[in-house]
Amino acid sequence: MNIEFPIKYFEDNLVFTQDGTCWAYYQLAGYNYDFLADDEKDYIFTRIKAFFWQINLDTHLLVVPNFQSIKEKHERFKKRLSGPLQEAAAKHMDDASDQLEKMLGEEGTDYQFYVGIKLPKPENLQKQPLWKDIREAWREFLGSMNEASGLDTPEITEDEINRYRKAEHRIYSKIHSRLKAEPVNEEAIQWLIRRNFYRGIGRAPILKKWSPAYSVDYREYDGGEVTVRRPLYHDVLRLTEGLIDDSPKRSLILKQIHDGEEKEGHVAFLTISNVPYEMEFPGEEWIYTIQHLDFPVEVSIRTEPMDNRKALSAVRNKQKELKDQDRHAQETGNDTGLNVLEGRQEAHELEAHLQKTRMPLVKTSIILAVSASDEDELKRRCDTIKDLYQDMMFQVEQPYGDQWLAFNEFLPGARRYIKDYIHFMEPATVAGGMFGATKQLGDGEGFFIGTTGILDQPVYVTPNRAAQGIRGTKTNALSAAFLGSLGGGKSFSSNLITYLSVLAGGKALVIDPKGERGNWDQDLYDLQGQVNIVSLSTKKEDRGRLDPFSIHDDLKEAETLALDVLTFLTGVRLDDSERFPKLTRAVRKVAEGDRPCLTKVMNELISSEDEGARRLGEHIRSFSELSFAQLLFGDGENHAAISLDTALNVLQIQNLELPAPSTSPEKYNLSEMLSVAMMLPISSFALKFIHSDRSIFKVVLLDEAWAVLNTSQGSHLASRLVRAGRAMNAGIYFVTQNANDLLDEKMKNNIGMKFAFRSTDPNEIENVLSLLNLKNTEYNASTLRELQNGQCLFQDISGRVGVVSINALFQDLFDAFDTRPPAERQIKETKEVYV
Repeated sequence: MNIEFPIKYFEDNLVFTQDGTCWAYYQLAGYNYDFLADDEKDYIFTRIKAFFWQINLDTHLLVVPNFQSIKEKHERFKKRLSGPLQEAAAKHMDDASDQLEKMLGEEGTDYQFYVGIKLPKPENLQKQPLWKDIREAWREFLGSMNEASGLDTPEITEDEINRYRKAEHRIYSKIHSRLKAEPVNEEAIQWLIRRNFYRGIGRAPILKKWSPAYSVDYREYDGGEVTVRRPLYHDVLRLTEGLIDDSPKRSLILKQIHDGEEKEGHVAFLTISNVPYEMEFPGEEWIYTIQHLDFPVEVSIRTEPMDNRKALSAVRNKQKELKDQDRHAQETGNDTGLNVLEGRQEAHELEAHLQKTRMPLVKTSIILAVSASDEDELKRRCDTIKDLYQDMMFQVEQPYGDQWLAFNEFLPGARRYIKDYIHFMEPATVAGGMFGATKQLGDGEGFFIGTTGILDQPVYVTPNRAAQGIRGTKTNALSAAFLGSLGGGKSFSSNLITYLSVLAGGKALVIDPKGERGNWDQDLYDLQGQVNIVSLSTKKEDRGRLDPFSIHDDLKEAETLALDVLTFLTGVRLDDSERFPKLTRAVRKVAEGDRPCLTKVMNELISSEDEGARRLGEHIRSFSELSFAQLLFGDGENHAAISLDTALNVLQIQNLELPAPSTSPEKYNLSEMLSVAMMLPISSFALKFIHSDRSIFKVVLLDEAWAVLNTSQGSHLASRLVRAGRAMNAGIYFVTQNANDLLDEKMKNNIGMKFAFRSTDPNEIENVLSLLNLKNTEYNASTLRELQNGQCLFQDISGRVGVVSINALFQDLFDAFDTRPPAERQIKETKEVYV
């Protein structure tokens, strides 16, 4: 059957068709669904239902898989790389492409969601006499006849385009408020056309910086000049190249020249012939369910609104038809079919429901498309889809001879060609499909960090993407949290993403209180001498390196940090009206003197005539006498500053004795108190680091972050770090076992990506889910408990949540980032790669 290509012209998100209509197309970003509580799912359901209740216009819903060539994706990102490690980063991307193609195949798939709205024909901008309306209608009729007969080329007046554009602006407010959709551009429209002809073959090529061509003409009309566009129809037809063979009747064979050789693809279209009257929600999300399959499926849904009065009339006509079938069966002495009896019952119930609720109906047709590179695989996929929908009581047909018609229904702006499978559905039934729900995670571009879902879809992140103002993101926070119990994978994943941030052109400071990263300068050989390991010890040359007066040139900053350290060590509170002023006066006096340091503050207190001040000084002396305390208690000499000129810097402190995360500060011993206190100047040093060049993205990886966050002084300092990070193009990566440390709203709202690894403690699970803005449902809690090593619940900067298996791809990175004790590694015959 020959069908005229439906698109006459398109501009921005407007598609003008051969039958004189205009459609506006929008894209949904996709929303998180699996980990929502039932009431949250119901909120989304209500919002979508309200859209179909109120839109009162024809719609075209499209769910389409975007076949992403892994190599092409990596090549695009390579063009954005910068910094001293650009060559190493490009090599990493090339090697990653080879590894992923072996592991996942050449292409990955993510679903995209589009909705088209048939715009109402705009009224004339100004009222005019009836005779002018008649004359204009006659002129439009003659124009359409000439176009149809080939006597004239299609034309669109500038006035018509402007009026449709104004109509689209009015529609946009409705679709954005209900579906959070945004207008597409011309490249997206082009892709929505071309992709149809490359099913089962590969990614459709896109013509860059291309728009449909047209000529401009001017015509006198009513004493004025009218600007007319004449689209070059054959220019749009360029997007439909390829050979289509419909001889199989229940499928199509597509042929294209792709990558320099002729390739063949097979595609079949399936229609929904029966939809169950009652569907359970949540539980039967009939659109979203396709994402659970191990192959991509496309969906095209066309709807027409029926107001309540027309809906009642249609239902009553259907009742008459079913009643006639029942009577005919009785007259011929046959039993009435069960489907007729059930249909009559459902029709009566629907009529009563329509009368009570005054709701409209939605005239709906649903077509599924599945493609494959060969006929056998296509058949397997078709059977799988039929079984899937049969379980939900949907009847699926693979119509004979209508495959070409179904093919055209997927084109933007096309009309409904197959009219044998129309359903009168409630808005709730359409909404219950959960159009827009997605399993996609990550940024869609950047560095590969792992896989998600049954299809093992690759997950990509661009570490500094949150600050770039990309549409669809829900946060501009660059900081990240890595949570979980020992051995789950939080250190491995934080190390990996920090490493990738440096490859992309950033700088990093890694705070390593356990000394687990001292091998990086040798193991990370791709960093080409850009790794600087700073190991602070009890050696004389390291004395005072962490003294607040050595870290900060600004005396006010130094005073503040000195007070934070000393109040933590002594337990002096701000509201201690007796001791706090004594401590403050001593710090200020030393700061105003020559070569200030914490040792002089201690001596100033000890030499005081005030008994309370002397006791404070002696208290501080008990800490200063520990072997590694010299790092904190300097002698006033100007020791060389710690150099952070390289791209990746690791700051280690030997002999730290951090307490267990669950230990309260009141139960710390002397060594533990001093160890935690030393994390304060280290964190302040990180604050100084992120105030360097704002044009360079910077990362501070704060391992054992709970040691800082668990104190009031450290929590305040951490808040300053994340706030300064947003302004200075820097992300703070908190690695901690305690999610409770990050639940303060000011802190929580400044964290973008979140990686939650396995946890079994009920209180910790509740805190982790709260941090992820998820409700503590049994499904969410059990998912968190049952995560395997290297798996995490990942929340991206768009707010979507899913399970990701972290994977560094390369053995040298596995070895470098493995933080397990050597004895534990030897026990394993096969190396664990996610610890």
